[in-house]
Amino acid sequence: MRYPYPWFYVYPYDIRRPPAPAANTETFIRSAQDAAGLLADAQLVLRRIAGSQELSRRIMTAAEQSDKQTVKRLIKQTGVRHDVDSVFNPDGIYISLISTQSRIIVALRWSEDRNYFSPMSL
Repeated sequence: MRYPYPWFYVYPYDIRRPPAPAANTETFIRSAQDAAGLLADAQLVLRRIAGSQELSRRIMTAAEQSDKQTVKRLIKQTGVRHDVDSVFNPDGIYISLISTQSRIIVALRWSEDRNYFSPMSL
């Protein structure tokens, strides 16, 4: 005797999903404008780090000591206008620039031991 497989049966009900809300382009546009400001801050941070051996050394030293507040303070002192968060490990640093509508993450390496970044959780 053969038994039919249950996934061949048609379910006695329809799956009804509510209609998607209308697209709000205003929010999307505000987010893009906000991200443009974050990109300007990211360029500022990158120029300051690339142009200053002293700042680079101080950030790396604070990260080696797991002093997250000092790393954030040093990045903020470069003139960044938005909120800053950072995650670092032996391979490099992830600098997050955060605003109300968007977030930009800059990944920088300071170790050439491996060819990839370690996984990061925000």
